[in-house]
Amino acid sequence: MRKQIKAILIIIPLLIAAAVTLTFVLPYFKQPTTSNLGVVRIYVNSTIASSISAEIDQYEQDVINQGYPVQVVNWSHTNVTLLRNDLINASIQPEGLEGAVLIGDLPAAILNYWDNFWGIFRDYPCDLYLTDLDGEWIDLDVADGLFDAHNNGTGDIYPEIWVGRICPESLNNTNHLTAYQNYFARNHAYRTGQLTRPHSQLVYIDDDWATTQQLVDEWLGDMTAYSNITCIARPTTTTNATDYKNQLTQKYEFVHVFVHSWPFEHLFGPSGYGAEGKVTYTDIYNINTQALFYNLFACSATNFKYQTNLGTQYLFSNNTLVVVGSSKIGGMFMNSFFYDPLSQGKIFGESLRLWYWNPYHGPSSPNSIGMTLLGDPLLTI
Repeated sequence: MRKQIKAILIIIPLLIAAAVTLTFVLPYFKQPTTSNLGVVRIYVNSTIASSISAEIDQYEQDVINQGYPVQVVNWSHTNVTLLRNDLINASIQPEGLEGAVLIGDLPAAILNYWDNFWGIFRDYPCDLYLTDLDGEWIDLDVADGLFDAHNNGTGDIYPEIWVGRICPESLNNTNHLTAYQNYFARNHAYRTGQLTRPHSQLVYIDDDWATTQQLVDEWLGDMTAYSNITCIARPTTTTNATDYKNQLTQKYEFVHVFVHSWPFEHLFGPSGYGAEGKVTYTDIYNINTQALFYNLFACSATNFKYQTNLGTQYLFSNNTLVVVGSSKIGGMFMNSFFYDPLSQGKIFGESLRLWYWNPYHGPSSPNSIGMTLLGDPLLTI
């Protein structure tokens, strides 16, 4: 008995010491995951709220059925800082905040960057501003209203929440009300099992990303969410605009394309001059596209501030539900950090958030900071 008491007296201080150590150590190992489901805030531009009230009501119920508490907010402010502050306030409430869905023409932060290739400054929308809630965003020239720098601030430069945008209003070839209605109809159909595709992926790799078979294999090695993958890539097959358009009519669930682009066109062939054809936003509009999800490694294709940009055109064409891509030069590298969470059943928004937390590069990379999610971030593959 004395030996047992002695052992207990020895163990108890050790446990206390361990607890004290963990108290000080654990906060420095911030985990890029969420635990209990926090609130999802659905922001609806107040000018369209009444026109799509039935669709919003159905979508709200669909999200509730997923297990999330939901708050629907009619939003009329055009200042993006006010929107970010509202998200920050929601995130510190007891119930917490998972992320936000932005429906309609809602504000975005615009960042300024130096384009090395063309030797000029360019602007692009950056939704990381709305998801990194404890970082600091700096505007060096208040008169231009553009953010120039991003640092840790009171926390870090990584996203705490996710954001997705559903807005057809940059399209000039579509009735916007009809586009909203059709999008939410197919969203509900997918959620209820009425819109399906074979669990398959097309990986379409144009010339400059497929210079060797080893490089192609490296890209394919990161596509971890699908085992049924069709890869079309040089040097073993021919990639061009005509073939890509034909592939878009096939019933894949997910399309991941690597191709030179600007906001309005994919430019097939080496060096980005379109020698092997172009795919325009009008082509996407006219093609009977079949895929549900897209990852566009296509510079600036999801720059939703441009009229008739490719990303928005994809999203509101036929069957599409989610488009991921960059609003600036760059695209998604280290794809497995995005596809691994998707393969585990995580939603698109959380998968993109976790991708930012990968140990090899993150929001500080110029290739990363423009990543954008168009569509419903609460869907899973």
